[in-house]
Amino acid sequence: MPKAIGIINIEPSYVKVEGIEDFRPISASSVLGRYRVIDFILSNFTNSNIYNIDVQVKNRPRSTIAHVHRTDYNINTKKGNIRILYGEKPVLNEVYNTDVASLISNLEYFMETSTPYVILAPSHFIYIQDFRKLIDYHAKSNNDITVLYQNVTKADEDFLMCDTLELSKTKRVMKMAKNYGAHKHAKVSLETYIMSREMFVELLEAAKAISSLYSLSDIVKESLKTVKVGAYCHTGYAACISTLSAYYKASMDIKREKELHKMINDDWPIYTVTNDSCPTLYEPGSKITNSIVGNGCIIEGTVSNCVIGRNVVIKKGAVIKDSVIMPDAFINKGVKMEKCVVDRLAIVTHIKELKGTVEQPLYISRGDRI
Repeated sequence: MPKAIGIINIEPSYVKVEGIEDFRPISASSVLGRYRVIDFILSNFTNSNIYNIDVQVKNRPRSTIAHVHRTDYNINTKKGNIRILYGEKPVLNEVYNTDVASLISNLEYFMETSTPYVILAPSHFIYIQDFRKLIDYHAKSNNDITVLYQNVTKADEDFLMCDTLELSKTKRVMKMAKNYGAHKHAKVSLETYIMSREMFVELLEAAKAISSLYSLSDIVKESLKTVKVGAYCHTGYAACISTLSAYYKASMDIKREKELHKMINDDWPIYTVTNDSCPTLYEPGSKITNSIVGNGCIIEGTVSNCVIGRNVVIKKGAVIKDSVIMPDAFINKGVKMEKCVVDRLAIVTHIKELKGTVEQPLYISRGDRI
């Protein structure tokens, strides 16, 4: 019998991925030209033999629903299923649209299974983690709650507004605080928690009693003195997709051969929607270096250090560097682009030079003609 039910939580208020989130939640955003952000956490669950999974959605759910329902995450429907859940009650203001409110509104569904544990994982993080190891650690440690964390060496640049942890020698969480970028080194929460079903209900009820604006993170912080909250260290790659810059950096990081092989391999498959488009056509005179290119593309120009989605057309004389091009985009002749994020169905044809920075990549909106 599976030991846990998996819940993918809604993104917190600090997640603001400029432009991209105007059209879909970050969970449904493209990664590596083929995957979606949510594929990594969902695959963590199913690869860890957790087959009952509930996906909480907050705003603009269509893309997430369509993607999850089209993807085979290697779940035998006799053993479990993936459900899309959302807050049933309308909110007076966006500040009330918290994960606690959403979880409470769906509490009866979470309690339908008899699994002893609940694992809550974020919809805006990318990492690979065997949750079976997390369950075993939690059970042996006698923690009430165990939070997944990572030792970060660039906390002044990455994981901003995430929670940082202060740990005792026995890895008990003594303090949680927001990361405002004051220190390079920090123990950063990956916003993934494991607890018993009973503790899960107690936390939600306590949060509701204190404040209608409380998040799960808030009530965990509030409970540190009365509840044993432990920590388990994640040692692989992790990214928090909370801004456009963070999305761009993660795309460039994962593209690197070393990280790519660590995250995507036969031993730990990342499931996603399959696509039967034809192979990419590389025309004579095209030049592609250090890039990931999806199926169905037509490449006539130069592509360097990029992530190119499916069915992208890059015409002759175009030079694309250090950029993320989402599926179905069209880049016309002679266009020069550097450090750009081009959304789906965009056409870049009249403006011949576009350039952003790592901190502020230039975003071309979905379906725009530039």
